[in-house]
Amino acid sequence: MVDIRGFQGLRFDAAITGALDNVLTPPYDVIDSGERQRLADSCPYNMTHVILPVAEGSETAYEKSARLFHEWLASGVLCPDTEPSLYLLKQQFTGPDGAAFERKAFFALMKLPEPDEHYILGHERTFDKPVQDRFNLLQAVQANLEPIFVMYSDPANQVAGRLFQPLATEAPLLQAKTADKATQELWRVACPEYLVQHFLNQTLYIADGHHRFKTACAWRDACRKNKSGGEEVFQPYDYIMAGFVSFEEPGLKIYAAHRVVPKSFDVDFGSIMAKFQDYFECRQLTNAGGVAGLAEAPADACVFIMHTKEDGAWLLTLKEDQRIALVGTDRKPAWQALDVAVLHRGILNQLLGISDNVDLIYEKDGATAISLVERGEAALAFLMRPTRPEQVRDCAEAFEPMPQKSTYFFPKLPSGAVIYSLT
Repeated sequence: MVDIRGFQGLRFDAAITGALDNVLTPPYDVIDSGERQRLADSCPYNMTHVILPVAEGSETAYEKSARLFHEWLASGVLCPDTEPSLYLLKQQFTGPDGAAFERKAFFALMKLPEPDEHYILGHERTFDKPVQDRFNLLQAVQANLEPIFVMYSDPANQVAGRLFQPLATEAPLLQAKTADKATQELWRVACPEYLVQHFLNQTLYIADGHHRFKTACAWRDACRKNKSGGEEVFQPYDYIMAGFVSFEEPGLKIYAAHRVVPKSFDVDFGSIMAKFQDYFECRQLTNAGGVAGLAEAPADACVFIMHTKEDGAWLLTLKEDQRIALVGTDRKPAWQALDVAVLHRGILNQLLGISDNVDLIYEKDGATAISLVERGEAALAFLMRPTRPEQVRDCAEAFEPMPQKSTYFFPKLPSGAVIYSLT
């Protein structure tokens, strides 16, 4: 049973930090080293200082994060709200396709499931190293510095139709434009009983934050093991801060991460096409490799654009009676139905002989993927359609992890808009 509740969030005082544009960031796992340095240099209170800390002298990275975090608390840089609250978020953004959107979400606490409970489902594999890293950080700071991102069902608009009314009538608590060029606005409201009731029998689906979710469960278990004394009604470590977006939200967008094969791969175009023609309808594109062919193809078709330097761009449309021959029968139908499964197991692994150990380039912008091939910096580019939200739900319910980087949710939920202290 899903248990959500409000909390007394910690928020930055812009009178001290200056513009929150230089404080809020995307989540830690989408910030590379160059971007991390740029963001850290922009403001001494930028979230990268605590979500991606760097060791200094005898101080470990985790110790440095904890010291900075507690200094911010002591100096009033971070201030707790006086009442338990929900936090409403409005994001305005332009997607990689150039279209403008608005997305609404809310932040709340969510009780972590017990090992035999399955009301929170994920679609990605997790790995021990990033979980250990986030565990060490959580142990040092004892706060959820970033929310996880979960999706829920609201088909009759029962929640959104009421919950987000203040966005039209009240001024936001904060406004910021983050590094991803998304505008972020935040409101604070009491947690209404109708919302609590709506979630009781929900199943939730993790969009982003699988490693942070697993870390929170491990931290909860460790705290329980070390706890002494009587049980309390509320234990902070039993909960995690989450951002909630409904499947029905018009601004819930998933974009494709196109696959680019490194230039070390030896391209024999004639051999490739001889194999492909057994499984795909292959049509050369007169457009110089743009993504128009993907948009024009039938909505229910599995299609890719393969771009080569010497032989142009080709639209590959799967012959559906050949799907199983490419994806196999060892995975469930929800996984077999994924375009990205056809691409990884069928095209890359089976037809091209590219193992999963090859470091593909994952590129969100189709034009950039094509440019890498045209400049001779890559052998092939495969442009694909995005995974749909219902496919994420289907794979999660089937307990079938998707291939790596099957989803690119954009924008991410910002880090630093609100923080949940575990102490």
